[in-house]
Amino acid sequence: MIIRRMNFSRTHYFSGRLLSADDFLAEQNYHRDKQRFRNLHVHGYGVISGLSVSVRTPGSHISLSPGMAIDAIGREICVLTPVEFTLPSTKSRWQVSVHYVEAEARPMPSISADTGEAGATQSSRIEEGVEVVVTPIGTTGKSGRRPIALATETGTPGVPLAVLHRKGSRWIVIALPTRSRSTGTRKKPKPYVK
Repeated sequence: MIIRRMNFSRTHYFSGRLLSADDFLAEQNYHRDKQRFRNLHVHGYGVISGLSVSVRTPGSHISLSPGMAIDAIGREICVLTPVEFTLPSTKSRWQVSVHYVEAEARPMPSISADTGEAGATQSSRIEEGVEVVVTPIGTTGKSGRRPIALATETGTPGVPLAVLHRKGSRWIVIALPTRSRSTGTRKKPKPYVK
């Protein structure tokens, strides 16, 4: 018995073939999907390096260090420079997370029939970046546990980094677990001893 499943599809090029935007998108999707699959199965998801949250004195000035994470669907989240922000004074508990984000950029004139209008423009680039999301979270409930809400404003899975808790006039940073299991690291089996 043979069971065959096709998991990825790449563009097949040959001389004389007419190429369209769909062919180039298929090529990009092939490489992107393979990279995301590899990221999840080799590295797992979560913080790979950096991305430390710290409080700058005085007050509510928060800093996020540069680093890299992989979200739950394998996308790479890169923070290239430190991010600084100030917490609002309305709540006493906040969660900091990072999210992958894309934005269309560099519009240019389009002569495609897809647009259907004269003088139409299309974006010539898709930029990839990061959103640092800071969301208020609840306080201790009847169970005695403090729920940690995953930020969902962006509609994409993010990587939670820390909970910030106000104690008097200062903020305490509670770092969250940073990595999922990684299949790349395996424990050596213990020898069998009678």
